[in-house]
Amino acid sequence: MDSFAAIPVEIRRRVAAGERVALIMLDGLGAELLARHAHHPFVRRLALTRLRSQFPATTTAHVTTIHYGLPVEVHGLYEWNILEPSLGELICPLMFEIAGGHRQDGLAGRLDPRVLAPGPTLYETLGARSLVVQPHYIGGSQYTLMATRGADRAVFADLADGVRLLVNALTDRRGYGYGFLYWDRIDASGHEHGPDSPQFDAAARSALDALELSLGSGGDERVSELTVLLCADHGQVSVSPERVDYLDDLWPQLPALLSQPRPAGSSRDAFLHVAPGQRQAVIEGLRERLGDRARVLPAAELFDVIGPRLRERLGDVAVLPAAGRQAWMRRAAAGERWFRGHHGGFEDQEAATYLAELQR
Repeated sequence: MDSFAAIPVEIRRRVAAGERVALIMLDGLGAELLARHAHHPFVRRLALTRLRSQFPATTTAHVTTIHYGLPVEVHGLYEWNILEPSLGELICPLMFEIAGGHRQDGLAGRLDPRVLAPGPTLYETLGARSLVVQPHYIGGSQYTLMATRGADRAVFADLADGVRLLVNALTDRRGYGYGFLYWDRIDASGHEHGPDSPQFDAAARSALDALELSLGSGGDERVSELTVLLCADHGQVSVSPERVDYLDDLWPQLPALLSQPRPAGSSRDAFLHVAPGQRQAVIEGLRERLGDRARVLPAAELFDVIGPRLRERLGDVAVLPAAGRQAWMRRAAAGERWFRGHHGGFEDQEAATYLAELQR
């Protein structure tokens, strides 16, 4: 099964062939979760190609792949929390903030955003005028401004309005050859209520209804002029605050063996930066205490290839909780305290995805 990283290659191929391409990403609506809505009129019109999320199955890794056209092993922005070598601290790239902070763009003035991913974006090398359409609350963020260089940008409050904006741009005379739209409310609902909840299904159904309204057979006739593609970065698995292993509770001496006081990653794939010479001791100590509740291994073993940018950010030890579980540190308590759904690991429900084309 191909990787999600094949999607930018497909975009380049189709744009080079003269197609006007609209790619819509529904964050969190992975293949197994989309399949629950197989009878929805919009889903019935999709031709799906099954893909596998990159590891980790996270938004940071996948939206960066879409914007830069590079796999996570190359661009190096692999998780919600990662080490920023130029600061020597853990940061949240999408928020452009110190890990554990709560200010959007809190690193503004302290860190040049281009340090995160300095290479050319997909839009700078695509050879076609491009438009990125996003919810209004992220459309002007430092991450967005960095990752969408070379594209025009637009924002929306309602998904149906965003899709209409995208269609209008690609079918008028402004010469757009490619448009990308991102929608995050399904994933947000899953984190809060769980992927098996009525609220999650309602969020998914609402998004599919909006797509059918704007792109369905009874919608805008100009859609027939476009290639409309749909994808998801990942799915989700059900988790619970009652199924969290706090590593520093299990092993109070652990923080003394680390070079960073907080984990990188998130609670479905925690990455520990350890002090020199302590990697094996940390692995053995956590394996003994966690048993079958998590896999503990050298982080580098999880990637077939590790490029320079990933290598300088990647933690030394990875903790991958079993299905339905989370692992984190009490001193860095975050979303695991309230999450009912999460992603990042290898379970099919969190890592099976797709690229789908809307049929005429």
